[in-house]
Amino acid sequence: MNQYTTQALKTERFLSENEVRTNDGIAFRRIPGGKPAHTLYHGSAGVLMFYIELYVATGDQSYLTTAISAGNELLAFVNRKAAAKDFVPSAFYSGWPGYIYVLNELSKATDDDQYRQGALSALQRLTCQSSEIGGGIGWIEPIPFSDITGIKGEREVIDLSVGAAGAGVIYLYAFREGLIEDLELAVKTADRLLEVAEKTEDGLRWLMMVDMAFPFTAPNFAHGGAGVGYFLADLFIETNNQAYLDAAISAADYVKTRAVGQSDGFLVCHTEEQQPATTFYLGVCHGPAGTGRLMYLLHKITGNDEYLDWLEGNFKGLVNTGAPETRSDGLWQNLGQCCGDAGIGDYALYLYHATANETYLEYAKRTAEHMVQSADPTSGLSWSQAEHRNRPEFLEVQTGYMQGAAGIGSFLLHLGSVIDNNPVKLIMPETPFSYGS
Repeated sequence: MNQYTTQALKTERFLSENEVRTNDGIAFRRIPGGKPAHTLYHGSAGVLMFYIELYVATGDQSYLTTAISAGNELLAFVNRKAAAKDFVPSAFYSGWPGYIYVLNELSKATDDDQYRQGALSALQRLTCQSSEIGGGIGWIEPIPFSDITGIKGEREVIDLSVGAAGAGVIYLYAFREGLIEDLELAVKTADRLLEVAEKTEDGLRWLMMVDMAFPFTAPNFAHGGAGVGYFLADLFIETNNQAYLDAAISAADYVKTRAVGQSDGFLVCHTEEQQPATTFYLGVCHGPAGTGRLMYLLHKITGNDEYLDWLEGNFKGLVNTGAPETRSDGLWQNLGQCCGDAGIGDYALYLYHATANETYLEYAKRTAEHMVQSADPTSGLSWSQAEHRNRPEFLEVQTGYMQGAAGIGSFLLHLGSVIDNNPVKLIMPETPFSYGS
């Protein structure tokens, strides 16, 4: 067992100390001493993913037992929400799509159909919350991030992270997994997204929502046009509808015009409202680790090496910042999957597998070493971090996947298993990479 897998197991020790027994199984506290959460982003659904990976990597039945117990609690939670017809966001990481993905993956890991049925219940509720709008379907929901902006009301949400594009991604996943028989829902979602695209001289773009409630023009993945473009490009693979591919290529063209050269490589601005652009996010959300997914997918579809060249230049821009050791405005004290080092490290491993370029593997190792040096080893491994860039003083020790120890542990396990030539990673459907044949 190599050092990275050992460190992942130490992360599990911290997580196990934050289990909470329930009537249906176990849940995980979002923070030590706090209340349990359920989402893929902050809660038990994401932690459960890490336990499935641990079982696959080690063969230790106790990890699968924990995943099943957490899955039983998650299933009961989802079934209660579905039966009561409670509102749950369409957001990919913090709403129905995340539950659909995790429950279906648990069903595959255990060969237990009850989790698949739970995924189907969540899928039905996601669809019931949609509205017929224009020539397709969309989701009108409370304005995202009102707790931060103070702006309340409802809007049609359209991005990948919190809106229609993320719902489209899960419909496409559901079709590929045999949860639904056809692509009608994915197509209706895509057709509405084509209607709300904003045409510019540089290409198509999409904002977070129709009729934006606050200034936030983000070209990247997952709150901007790169995320919508990713869904449309992936849907093209199944439908061969040229309109979807053309829109995705146009979205990529738009992203390229927002790149700013660095002393080596380039980075894409966080938002266009900041002029001149000085803040460049580096993680999955708004950074190369996310936006590069669109470029890689377009490379796979078209065979055009210019997309691969672009993401390589974008990665050089990331390295040029001095990350992970040097923390920039776009890589604050956050080591998680969404905003920080774990998401970047996983991306480097994907690129290493795709290109056989050892530079990416060495960068992933650097990232892991920085993580371990930053950890609190008091009880396993845990990390104190700031979830939001504009609140750097608000530090929390979190358990979750997108924000917290489970996602960091997942990257460490991913790295260890790649070194052992037996990659272990549950790759979510908003990611174009694969270890399959």
